[in-house]
Amino acid sequence: MKHFLISSKALPAQAGRKKVLPSEARRVLISSKARKKVLPSRARQVLIFCGFLTIFSIGSCFVINKIPYKELNFSFHQGEAAIINIKDKNNPYPKLNMPRLIEINLTDNKISFFNNGFLENTFNILSQGPYGKWYETPTGYYKVGSKEKSKISYLADPPVYMNYAVQLYEDFYIHEKTKYLDGTPTAFTFTGGCLRLDSSDALNFFNLVKTGDQIISYDSFSGYKIKDQFAPPVDYKNFWIRQRFNNPIRSVRLGSDDRSQEYIHHAGLDLAPEPFIQDLNVYNIYDGKISAIVKNGEGDHGLGNTIIIEHLINNQTIYSLYGHLKEIKSDLVVGEEIKKGDMVGIVGATGYGCDYWRVGEDGCESEGSLDTHLHFEFKTKPVLHSPVLSQCKINNKIVNCYGYTPSDPTQYGYLDPFLFLFEKEVGSI
Repeated sequence: MKHFLISSKALPAQAGRKKVLPSEARRVLISSKARKKVLPSRARQVLIFCGFLTIFSIGSCFVINKIPYKELNFSFHQGEAAIINIKDKNNPYPKLNMPRLIEINLTDNKISFFNNGFLENTFNILSQGPYGKWYETPTGYYKVGSKEKSKISYLADPPVYMNYAVQLYEDFYIHEKTKYLDGTPTAFTFTGGCLRLDSSDALNFFNLVKTGDQIISYDSFSGYKIKDQFAPPVDYKNFWIRQRFNNPIRSVRLGSDDRSQEYIHHAGLDLAPEPFIQDLNVYNIYDGKISAIVKNGEGDHGLGNTIIIEHLINNQTIYSLYGHLKEIKSDLVVGEEIKKGDMVGIVGATGYGCDYWRVGEDGCESEGSLDTHLHFEFKTKPVLHSPVLSQCKINNKIVNCYGYTPSDPTQYGYLDPFLFLFEKEVGSI
């Protein structure tokens, strides 16, 4: 679930058809308007698919490069150029179709920079904010903010230099290893939630990125597996963690040195599909009984189509919540039993009576690409709001918290879904 501060029409096609085409280029730009095409000079062009295309459900003529015999991947956004990339380990495809894209993989401690769909640079992360703290490194969609070659952070005590600082989100930056004002390096474990790079990577990253570049900060399931007693809520090997449990979202500016008072915290786990997967179904994680079905626009409080299921797990009654569904399975009925692994719906971006959640500006009238994801919660009551009633200050209004809490969600009747459902694979570090 995205936060309510950076506000999110039909689902852009999750096109993922495999094509094998001959010859030499690695990408192609496809225009849905079929007018002027911009293609790499090294590639010969071949005209294909004139007229109505059932693959993308639009009528058009496309120009495409000849491409080596490898598996292709399609990333298509309505009204934009689409990028086709070859899926191989030497040319990974980006999660979004953007001219300039920064992907921050907090699981692998790696930053990747994509230029027009191609991986151009990678940078190693030396340290990040600790998971579970209010200042854990943020996950979500952001844009590069300010850039400062020499920045002093007065939030640290004593203050520190954060040179080559690139603003990730609000108080969180990507920067060189920190030093005290007398030049003494800080301890390696020193962190306030920012990402630290070594000196050469910090300088190169600083020179490479531009204010306004799109950022995706995320976690993955690499090295983890679902616990044997549960079914995964999605095809998790082909999903990524779009927003973590306890993720900080700034909701107010108080001018205080205690920044923890200025952030609310994500009470669930947001799971987003890779661009080309075919299984977008959502599944019940454990045997149980349907407690509530909420339809999009019928008092959903931004959660859209939502289903809540009661479970008895280890002699404890716990409720799983599945939000933002594109559709809820039509034969589900409140009070009926449901088995582990049964389908409950389809991943979507619903909320407030429409497909509300977007990459960029949210809203029913927004033309941004859908922020398609499952908002998944574990909680102690079958309610949309926090089980322990809490209030959040959002857009200068005090409101009941839905999907967020004023501080650590575990204090308000939530459980961390990642820690509850998943465990490290044998042999993983």
